[in-house]
Amino acid sequence: MATFVSRAEWGARNPTSQSTNITPENGGVTVHYVDGVPVARDDHAECAGQVRGIQNHHMDGNGWADIAYTYLTCVHGYVFEGRGPGHRTAANGTTTGNQNWYAVCGLVGGAEGSYDPVTPELVDAFHWSIATLRSTGGAATGINRHMDHLSTSCPGQLSAYVLDGSLEPDGDEGPPPWPGVYFSYPPVFTHASVSTWQARMVALGYSLSVDGQYGPASQAVCEEFQADAGLTVDGIVGPDTWNAAFA
Repeated sequence: MATFVSRAEWGARNPTSQSTNITPENGGVTVHYVDGVPVARDDHAECAGQVRGIQNHHMDGNGWADIAYTYLTCVHGYVFEGRGPGHRTAANGTTTGNQNWYAVCGLVGGAEGSYDPVTPELVDAFHWSIATLRSTGGAATGINRHMDHLSTSCPGQLSAYVLDGSLEPDGDEGPPPWPGVYFSYPPVFTHASVSTWQARMVALGYSLSVDGQYGPASQAVCEEFQADAGLTVDGIVGPDTWNAAFA
């Protein structure tokens, strides 16, 4: 199961603007890689810094409003939140591409004969990303490649995975299993799965920051959701509340 990393957790800068002018129901998800030299990190602790570097390049070098991608995935099985569902990308290279397709970038690169390996964990992270963009972002079932929008070598070694259907979710991605820990406040509780639950609450229409911190705002949303779902209202995310959120 892939692990979701919120913008707050990887240290994202605030976007200078955002657009919700998209129609992903007319396209789906476009797959990308990082062009050039091999880029996959052996130590996952370095991946967040890599994502920050990509955002800085996109904003400071290209003059874009934010990191271009909807999600970014690493070889360790983590999904980094980029622009997120519901927001127009700047990654696909054409107006139609950015209008109708989300963009998910694998943190792998290289060139013919020297590509970074594609791990099962990276494939799982793509499965989670694509399934989530369909279930919460309105994406159609299409999966294509950056090179299908314009002339480019992207997505490199991932091209074969798109063409043979390996990145098609198989239905095992969701709902994510309860992580085995109870979210409660006080004190503020921090856990990687808090971000997954918070993102789900936002997708369901509740107002909440996705920051990986279960504090008073998360507790209030939890109580509101429990009341709406007919659950015991105790402000604690246990197995019943978690499973109801992803039902």
